[in-house]
This record gives sequence, structure tokens and C-alpha cells, in this order.
Amino acid sequence: MAETHRVSIFYEGFELGQIEVTDVGGLGFHYDARWLDTTGAFPLSVTMPLSNQSYGDAAISPWLANLLPEEEQLRALSRSLGVTATDTLAILKAIGGDTAGAISIDVPSERNNWTYVTLDKFYAAGIGRKQTSVLARHFDDLGRRPFLVGEDGVRLSLAGGQKKTTLAILGPDGLPKLGLPGPGDSLAIPMKGAPSTVIIKPDNENLPGIVENEAYCLTLARAIGIDVVEVGILEAGDRTALVVARYDRKLRNDGSIRRLHQEDFAQANGVYPGQKYERGTARGPSLASILRTSRYLPPAEGLKLLDQVIFNILVANTDAHAKNYSLMLSNNRSLAPLYDVSTVLPWPHVNQYFAQDIVGRKRKPGDVDKRHWDAIADEAGFNARGVRLRVQELVDSMVGSRIGATERVASMPGVVREAVEHVAELTENNALRIAGRLRS
Repeated sequence: MAETHRVSIFYEGFELGQIEVTDVGGLGFHYDARWLDTTGAFPLSVTMPLSNQSYGDAAISPWLANLLPEEEQLRALSRSLGVTATDTLAILKAIGGDTAGAISIDVPSERNNWTYVTLDKFYAAGIGRKQTSVLARHFDDLGRRPFLVGEDGVRLSLAGGQKKTTLAILGPDGLPKLGLPGPGDSLAIPMKGAPSTVIIKPDNENLPGIVENEAYCLTLARAIGIDVVEVGILEAGDRTALVVARYDRKLRNDGSIRRLHQEDFAQANGVYPGQKYERGTARGPSLASILRTSRYLPPAEGLKLLDQVIFNILVANTDAHAKNYSLMLSNNRSLAPLYDVSTVLPWPHVNQYFAQDIVGRKRKPGDVDKRHWDAIADEAGFNARGVRLRVQELVDSMVGSRIGATERVASMPGVVREAVEHVAELTENNALRIAGRLRS
């Protein structure tokens, strides 16, 4: 990377700004003057507002790091590319063509170059072979080379520690479409800067029932009025996978896909992905910090964020860290839909404590009572009584929506009904226990 002194960041064909590499390896960032004069220009991050000033390493480096996968996937990527896992910019130059949000790294994403290759064609599957079997083959391939790194024309990246893939849905007419796959649709690999439209997360033998678990939690959230990502379940041979429609994509009038810019709360708070949890040597955002991130949003969006936080506590989503909340930065700012929600209750071997301290201590799901809600409200600037009332309202809605959410998920392909019912019972019991302690 020593020979690289400037790397451009693009929104489609527009140069948004440049990353500069110092002699000692530090990074800096400044917006392109033409971008600053562009109607509809959006900032890369709330930590780097649109301005003529230059931003230093402390601003740009953690923001870029949060575009990368973590843990095992990052190590595998770095080995495949022959660079260290800490060389964020070098990795993004290789895979940063389709990232979370709207930007691409180093190479513009020109609409007239976009192409898609169906999984059938990519893996040269025989006629009549089921799409789901090809999807299972794709999962196996990803185990050897995350995000198909090294494949000519493929530059895909997803943040987070979970193994997953990002693909596009093509309709029967061969054109990309938004939403979940339906009859006659195909799964395809975006090539040459083309945008993906779905994220697919396969099952995990270490977390049995994870697909049904997340599908139920998100379906329940939608049923009680929380804005959530659109989810479904796919069969992949003898496996299942959660399919999530990307919320940072929109359809243009000409039928092409437009990327919408967003950033997660780790980026919005200027911390590295290793700081996404509050605890540890390098402490990340507290629960109050998470809620106060709503200062970048209109007031009504701040109330939606409160609902997301409450719901994560009620269903015992202890992994609701700073990267599991996001802001939409394109056009009018808003809170991103809720995503990545599963209850930890079926898995005693997994950490049972919330990602952030509650009133200064680690807390398990059933520990939260009236004084904790009051302290959460006080720290984040909300009315304590109003927060408690909202908790009770959401619990009541959860109970009333349980049967409908259960039936909806149980009807999805490859689902084990007992797994859905088990998650429904555990989450409802946890919510009722918390509601019962609102008066304690």
C-alpha cells in the first residue's frame, strides 16, 4: 500500500471525495469541490459534514473499518488478498464496489457497466437443477473465498461477524428488482459495480434455529408497528437461510436500482467495529449514547429509535450493539428500519448479557425493572413515565400479535414449526416478566 497516496470515493459515477494516505500510513479525507456543489449531495458521515475542510485519521479510519466484515471472514479475506487484516484501505480497494450504503471505493460504479450473472450460470448448473441447490453450492463457495474475493468483476462487501452473502433478485424479464424473491425470479451475483438487492444469511449449526428465530423476531416487530426490513426464508438443499431485502436500495423510474446512503451507529459515533459493544478495554457507545444518536434525526425518528431499543430488550436481543442501528443519510435523514434481531434465550451457551450496560452494570434480559427504565429515560432525555407506558404498550401488542406472527413464519419454506413456537414462547415470557416489573 506504500505506493498508494490517494484513493477516490464514488457515488455511482460522481467523485464524492478523496482519501489521502500519509507517509506514515495515516489516512485523511476531503470532499471533492464538485460534490459540494452538487444538488442532493449527502455527507459520507455525520462525523464528516459537507465542508471544504479536511478530516483526519480519527474520523475516516474507523468509518472505513466499519464497511468490512469482521473476525473469521476478515481474516480469510486478508489471506486471500495477501494483505494484513488491519490494512482496511487495501481490502476495500479490492472488495469495496458494493458496500453498506451508497458509495464505492477506488472505482466508480457506472450504470451502463452494471451486469448480473445468475447463480445457475455462474456455477454452470445443469438444466433442471433447483435454484436452492445452487444456493447451497454458493454457501460452500463462500466458505472458501468470502464474498467471492478474487473473482473477476466481483467487488462485494458486507459488515459484521456473521457469515452471509449479498446478491440481487432478477425478475422473469432478467431485470433487477427490489423486495424478496418470488416465483420465476432468480438469484444473481452483481458484477462490475452493480448494486445488490438482498442479503442472505445461512443457518448456523452453533446457533440452532437462528433462521426461524430472526424471522420471527422481525415479523413480530413489524406486526406491532415497528419499521423493519422485509424478511423471508429460502431453502438451500438441506439448509435454510434468511433473506433480507436491502433497505438502502430504491427503484428509479427507468427500472435501475439506486443506492441510498446510510451508516451504522458505530460509524455515526466514530468508533471502530471492535468497539461496537460497550464493554471491553476499548469501550464503545453506551445505551444513552445509542439513544442520543437521534440528535442527527428529526424528533419523530428519535421516538422510533426508542421503540427499537425497547423491542431489543423485550425480546432479549443481547447482541443489539452499535452496528445494529443505522441512519439514512441520502435526502431527508431518517432512522433505518430495524434489522439483525434474534433472541438469545434458546442458546444458554451464548452471552446472556446485553451489549450495553444498563444503569452502570451488565444486565440479563429478565433483570430490567422500573428503576432501570427510569434511568434509561433520564440519561437519554426522555420522560420516564412516557417510556414505561411505551414499554407496556409494546408488550401488550407483542402478546396480541404472537399467533399471527407465528403462523406467518411457520408457513415459510423449510421452517421447523416447533422452533418458531419455542422462540415465540420465550420472547413473550421475557416481555411479560419485564412488564411485570414495571411497577417494582
